[in-house]
Formats: sequence, C-alpha cells, structure tokens
Amino acid sequence: MIKIVKPDDVLKINDKAIIPYINNLISSILYSYCANRSIEAAGAIYFLEYSSDFNKYKEMGLSSPLCEKRFEWIEEIGNGYSDGCIVINNDFAINIIGKTEFFPKEVIL
Repeated sequence: MIKIVKPDDVLKINDKAIIPYINNLISSILYSYCANRSIEAAGAIYFLEYSSDFNKYKEMGLSSPLCEKRFEWIEEIGNGYSDGCIVINNDFAINIIGKTEFFPKEVIL
C-alpha cells in the first residue's frame, strides 16, 4: 500500500496507467483544500498494491474494517481500477484506489 499525500508520492506507483487519475485527484485536492504541497491536513490517498492491502484499515487511520457503509461512494475509474472515498469528518477524508477486484464484492456500489 502506498500512502499519497504529496505529488512526489505518485512516483512510487509502478502501474503507470493509473498515475494520470491520481495526479488529477491530488491536484484537485491541493487546489481546493490545501495551501501547501501536501494534502495531509485534509486526508490522504491510499493506493492498494495487493488485495491484502484492503485489510490494512488501521494503517489508513481507521478504527474498524472497511465495509460498504464506510464508503461515501465507490466508482470504477477505468483500466480495471476503482476509487472509494471515506469521509471522516467535514475536514478530513481518504480515497482508496486499487484494482476493482481488490474490493470485496459487497463494497462495490
């Protein structure tokens, strides 16, 4: 799992097909919510490298396992990937991006 809070973190991703989407997402968050070069004050993007990463909810700062009710939304974004958003409070949210097959069927909306 790769935690992305600044544009340079995207360079850690091996699958280049998903990088444009994540670059657009991080740019949008930076423009809308963050004056500095990090989105950490507003949240994070977690890129799942393996299906087992879906179970690392504590490393994502969550207190309970991921389930359908945790997600504000989940959408397929192309190239076999999905993006799910979990809103923690009015000022903090996380996006979880990974292969659609990594998300358990019960959380795909």
